[in-house]
Amino acid sequence: MGSQRGQGTVEWVGTLCAVALVLAALVAVGVRVPGAELARAVASRILCAASLADGCGDEPTLIAAYGTEVGKLVRRHMPSMLFERGSQAVPVDFRRCRISACGDASAAGLVHRTDRRLPVTAFVHVVDCREGAAEAAEAAGADCSGSRAGNLYIEYFLYYADSATLRGLIGDLGYHDDDW
Repeated sequence: MGSQRGQGTVEWVGTLCAVALVLAALVAVGVRVPGAELARAVASRILCAASLADGCGDEPTLIAAYGTEVGKLVRRHMPSMLFERGSQAVPVDFRRCRISACGDASAAGLVHRTDRRLPVTAFVHVVDCREGAAEAAEAAGADCSGSRAGNLYIEYFLYYADSATLRGLIGDLGYHDDDW
């Protein structure tokens, strides 16, 4: 018989669900349960990781990529974008969408996703030329010499599936693929 290490049985999953439901019921009726805040935080991260909760935020991902200090700076300085009335093209991940059919969204209100449910995306590139990080940045191809030394650079890039410039006025006349 092969190894069964790491297997989850129906009984264990059922027991875990029953305990979770009891704890959730106790919290819902107002009983103080030790660790309720921790449980809520863990549950929200699990839901976020499984993409069951929209709007989880990207800070944990940014911190994992850049560390706590730089990740929080990337989030704090992230640009807000406002579009002209009637504009439908939104920035998307070029690896998932390269045509306007999947890169368009509603022309009204706050937009987080395209009409095809793809997230609005901004790409980030960080060059940390500060003391203690410049050597790693230079090893990755950055130039941290001269006036660049000691600075932190955060670049944001937006990708549009095609050139939407004046699409509403001149149609496909100014069309070109891949608009950064």
